[in-house]
Amino acid sequence: MNRFEIFLAGAVTVGLLLGGVAGCSKSKSAATATQTSSAAPSKHHHFYIVPKGKTPKIAFISNNTATYWNLAHVGIRKFEKQTGVHVRFLEPQNATVAEQDNYLNDLIADGYNAVALSVISPKGEVNELNRVARHMNLVCVDSDSPQSNRLIYIGTDNIAAGKLMGKEMVKLLPKGGDVAVFVGTFSAANARQRLDGILDVVKGHHIKIAVKRTDGGDAGRARDNAENVLAAYPKVKLLCGLWSYDGPALAAAVEGAGKQGTIKIVAFDQSQGTLLGIQKGVINATVVQNPIEEGYLSAKWMLRFCRKGKAAMPSSDIIPTGVKLITKTNLAAYWAKLKKLSGQK
Repeated sequence: MNRFEIFLAGAVTVGLLLGGVAGCSKSKSAATATQTSSAAPSKHHHFYIVPKGKTPKIAFISNNTATYWNLAHVGIRKFEKQTGVHVRFLEPQNATVAEQDNYLNDLIADGYNAVALSVISPKGEVNELNRVARHMNLVCVDSDSPQSNRLIYIGTDNIAAGKLMGKEMVKLLPKGGDVAVFVGTFSAANARQRLDGILDVVKGHHIKIAVKRTDGGDAGRARDNAENVLAAYPKVKLLCGLWSYDGPALAAAVEGAGKQGTIKIVAFDQSQGTLLGIQKGVINATVVQNPIEEGYLSAKWMLRFCRKGKAAMPSSDIIPTGVKLITKTNLAAYWAKLKKLSGQK
């Protein structure tokens, strides 16, 4: 689907230091590697310091081509303008682990010093991620792999986001009812954690997750899934989308079935189609995150690790970027701020 989506950035953190630290040369990447054990005995942090005077080679890999990543790229471009350091931006066209692995192999072969990755399969990719971490500074963004040797995770507290969605479901379904949940894949940590947050809140409120559907990151398939659920499950009262393109897809399915106002929708992220759906009254609410900040901070922290190594490690290995509930009540103010931050007129 050819939808232009725009997103809100939260207040972008700008106080990170960029001071250089000299290191010894290293083959291929010309960087110095150091290692330290984390709190978990089986987990090791690897740091790669780029020698003073050399520009670090850093990259960002998304988990799909959803336009959510457009504004993550906006944050990266802001970083590039501030620092003069280029970030190679890569998107797997089919949202597969194999594509991410190919990108990572290319980065290793090209001597990259750091990569930020939105992990498609947090458990399935642990060995591959640990291999990558032996070659460059590894940061997870948007979707985490906490069992891997990544240095930090930057992004949404997805359980908290799910709880916010769950609270809205309880308001929309005061007497309970069946819910259908849609997402690209439940193997992604962000999807599982959002659903866990929802389940934690709705238990005891007679709300049942009756149907779960995945689409492999395909917005067209997401709409098809929603249309099929509406036809096959008449007891479903609410549709819930866990990824950015789900909101517009669910809204289109509900409108196509003539069930706007009857079927409730709780979405995720701030795509233009989702915000328009709220404006029209087809979508009841969406929980939004901060893609610009994810992009900006990912690049910033990669550079810090390349310059300072272990000394750059923060006190917590999780850096949350915040979430907010958007409904028709606060839509206008939010959208105006969104357009300003994203450079839209």
